[in-house]
Amino acid sequence: MLWPLTVAGVLLGGAVAGVSGGILGGVLGHALDRHWGLRRWSQLPAQLARWLGLRPDFNQVLFLCLGRMAKAHGRVTPQHLQLARELMQQYRLEEPQRLAAMADFNRGKQPTTRIERQLQRLCRQQPGRGAELLDGCWRMALVHGQPSAVALRLLEGWADLAGLSKAEQQRLRQRHQRHQRGSAAPVATGGGLQRAAALLGVDLDAEPAQIKRSYRRLLSRHHPDKLMSAGASEAELAAAGEQVHRIQQAYEKIRRYRGFR
Repeated sequence: MLWPLTVAGVLLGGAVAGVSGGILGGVLGHALDRHWGLRRWSQLPAQLARWLGLRPDFNQVLFLCLGRMAKAHGRVTPQHLQLARELMQQYRLEEPQRLAAMADFNRGKQPTTRIERQLQRLCRQQPGRGAELLDGCWRMALVHGQPSAVALRLLEGWADLAGLSKAEQQRLRQRHQRHQRGSAAPVATGGGLQRAAALLGVDLDAEPAQIKRSYRRLLSRHHPDKLMSAGASEAELAAAGEQVHRIQQAYEKIRRYRGFR
């Protein structure tokens, strides 16, 4: 195993301040290696790009938004923190990733942290994940019942940045509010892996390329905007929105289980 920033710290510190500088540089570099989970030199460019905000990581932006959403209620409560931990478990974050996610959550609470630019850049690079990110934010907004006025403004603004249509935003809001009232079960937790694979029309051990093709084909078939142009009724559009959400959740469940991007 090669710790890239450890090696760089030793070399740079040694060149500047001799043996003592090399030791100090190695310690600092190793701390960064462990914090970012770096094991190879090839991982360094992507991590630096994420750190600079040039290539936002989904988990990073998600937990920044979750921290800001929790703070929108005035103070962060144990219930907010518990939901953050549940989402870490849902996304199967390992210990270094959990520490980074909690650091992002805490940074998101700070009003000086600029979230919107990273959110917009993420949704441009990964346009299919905007609804997934907003789904988590709605869950955080409803931890203590109805969301605050500040939380609602954030949700609306972030949905616009994510490229969600007004119809999609309304369906997302209605779905979570119905769940909050107890009249509907949460889609994200319904069914297992086999049911998710059946929804996508693939085998659980199918090739990732085949799973992706099936996912995109189903999204195209059921997308409300496409049905709207064909003159679908409001009831049909609402049903299509629910189906799209189920498809997205099924795909994410299988993607995380199989470990592909």
